[in-house]
Amino acid sequence: MQRPTSKLAMEAFEDMQGMTTSYESEDQLIVALDFGTTFSGIAYAFANGDKPEVVSIMDWPGLEGFKQPKIPTLISYDDNGDFTWGGQKHKSDVVQGVKLLLDPDQPRPLYLPESTAKSDLKRLDKPPVKVVADFIRAMYQHSLSKIESAVPAQYLSMCQKQFVLTVPAVWSDKAKDTTLQAAKEAGLHPVTMIKEPEAAAMYTLHTLQDRALAVGDAFVICDAGGGTVDLISYEITQLKPTLELKELVPGKGGMAGSLGLNQRFEGAQFDRSVKTAFRNDLYEDYLINFPLAELKDDVRNNLKVNCWNMTSADVKAIFDPLITDIQRLVEEQVNLVKVKRMSEDHPKANEIKAIFLVGGFGSSEYLKSQLEQDHSTIQIIQPHGAWAAIVKGAVLSQLPEEASIVSSQATRHYGVSARHVFDPRTDQGQPQHYDPVTGKTRVLTMTWYIHRGDDLIREQSITFPFFRSLVEGFTDDRLVFCDELIQSEKNIAPRHPSTSANKVNCVLTADLSKVDRSLFKKVMGTDGRNYVQVFYDLVVTMKPAVMKFSLEIKGEEMGSVSAKF
Repeated sequence: MQRPTSKLAMEAFEDMQGMTTSYESEDQLIVALDFGTTFSGIAYAFANGDKPEVVSIMDWPGLEGFKQPKIPTLISYDDNGDFTWGGQKHKSDVVQGVKLLLDPDQPRPLYLPESTAKSDLKRLDKPPVKVVADFIRAMYQHSLSKIESAVPAQYLSMCQKQFVLTVPAVWSDKAKDTTLQAAKEAGLHPVTMIKEPEAAAMYTLHTLQDRALAVGDAFVICDAGGGTVDLISYEITQLKPTLELKELVPGKGGMAGSLGLNQRFEGAQFDRSVKTAFRNDLYEDYLINFPLAELKDDVRNNLKVNCWNMTSADVKAIFDPLITDIQRLVEEQVNLVKVKRMSEDHPKANEIKAIFLVGGFGSSEYLKSQLEQDHSTIQIIQPHGAWAAIVKGAVLSQLPEEASIVSSQATRHYGVSARHVFDPRTDQGQPQHYDPVTGKTRVLTMTWYIHRGDDLIREQSITFPFFRSLVEGFTDDRLVFCDELIQSEKNIAPRHPSTSANKVNCVLTADLSKVDRSLFKKVMGTDGRNYVQVFYDLVVTMKPAVMKFSLEIKGEEMGSVSAKF
């Protein structure tokens, strides 16, 4: 058997030889996966010892001889359903940009061409979640083989495995749930999700190692990826014994990723040589070769012998729509942070420590120079290894000795609609309903339990109380209730549910059919009939990127609840 090379793995290997049950239950392998629009990557760490080493998978099929932490998010299928992926040689048409189909309702900027992924999947007769699952499964199985080459296979098999999946901060809850489904179908379980810029913050602060950091410092993370750009801001609330951060304002972002550049200029040379190196130097040209293309010479457009001499102005015209969008998003985030801290009389209200650029396009020199012009008093930092920042940060988020996010900001309102007593001052024109139990007139109004901009403490539980009246003599199936969780992104949450400002987030199904009926209350209605009143609570627990739902009666968890997005 191969012996491990690291001190940590060696200690684990020696303990494993004794096969103690307690050790089997304690060893943990954390595997983080960043499934991106244009590139994807995996990193891992064995969560034992004082300072676990976070390692990126650098060797990929089809890219032999090129060590890099990410591979192209490309997949192609043959007529038998077999597929090639990543950097492998593709014999059929590839599917690109499938990640964006997991959140099809995200608004697209005019400069971003429509992805062909939708038509590609229709041709293949495959839903996006199946394609994503195939790609994730292939990535993980390959990565597992690489990890096995570093530690004994027997030791690896006995480790508990914890998976972390990154998702854009701007994604809808439905898109996050769909991504989670794909991961589970790929064999990843249990899975924790983390917002991509939050993971980037973890990595960035880890690399700084407390240098020049102070309580009260604020900074902005700009995650410029292939398909989306996310902005999140944090404030340091504690340095010792561990670093703690709180999110300052609701994150901003959208589909403004650099995939738009690739789609506007097809070619690997542009992606590798021009996209990150361009500085808007008026005297710098870029030579793009099209070997074997047999193109006609076009002196007017600088095309000669299958080679296009791109001027700085040519490249700038491709870049500017995307750069302008990112500048606007950063400006909005910076202003929101300053306004929030001024409203709190913060001693550092006008100070933002730095703007960190991460993600594939975060290494763009042109983007950095433009932001430096916009924000001359704020340092613009491109952390070393920014391309792998998100996936490595996702691993670090599961290590207790690293930094932790203590709270985040709600990006939208969440609530439910219920019948309340009619109020002529606010409910005129709304449909009215007669309540036979109380004999009062009621209308549907919204009860918002989470408001946009609320501080959501991690692992905080928020209770949504519900009430139903059933005519006595009902069957068990009547104790299965469906309730819609409503969301709104308006600044002021609407009072009534019947408005275009509201949208169904998910349908929550609460099953109380197995609950002891003695917990319910019996009453007589004004109509002389006997009713059973059912009081129950839907409890929402705040996780790093998603909400977890549970069902309680009188403070005790019972029954079950499921969410359908």
